[in-house]
Amino acid sequence: MKNLEKMQINKIIAILPVYLDIQGNSTRIILEDSEDIFIYSRVNRVMKNIAGYYSLDLRKLRDEYGKIIESKNMVPIPLTKRDIFIPIKLRKPISKNDGSVGYFNLKYIDDVIEKRKEVYIKTLKSKTKVMNTKSTVIKHINEGKLVKNLYIEKMNDQICEDHAKYSLPATKEDIALIIKEIVDIKRRL
Repeated sequence: MKNLEKMQINKIIAILPVYLDIQGNSTRIILEDSEDIFIYSRVNRVMKNIAGYYSLDLRKLRDEYGKIIESKNMVPIPLTKRDIFIPIKLRKPISKNDGSVGYFNLKYIDDVIEKRKEVYIKTLKSKTKVMNTKSTVIKHINEGKLVKNLYIEKMNDQICEDHAKYSLPATKEDIALIIKEIVDIKRRL
């Protein structure tokens, strides 16, 4: 996915499924600082590629956080401490493999609006109509906040564990590994 390298992934507001006249089922990525990007691939594939950019496994993330929020399908995806993507149903699929779910970055959701029995998510750049009820959208946002807190806690615990390891003195084995790495790097240059 060539467009993935060009865009600033931490500036993604939303990843939405769309139907384009020529290409059919595609993905619209709304970015904070630039124009929307259209990728001629399904939302799931785009999310998988973005997670891969961060060296994350979507299936394991969904399993881990799905158990915590007691949900299998609509699980928020933590990519970084600041970028938590909330799944929201946006359309009725036309064919079997068309997805109906899009993802909104939690940090860009300003408000959930209900007008004449229609629900909209207001973000920094747009107002998007959703298929869920207002209470369901708010529930997903709250689950996203929970996942964010748990993810931050998990990352902080890992940092503390790593810090404890590095406060110990270096052994001869540690120094030998460092020398081996330096020699290996020298050979590559």
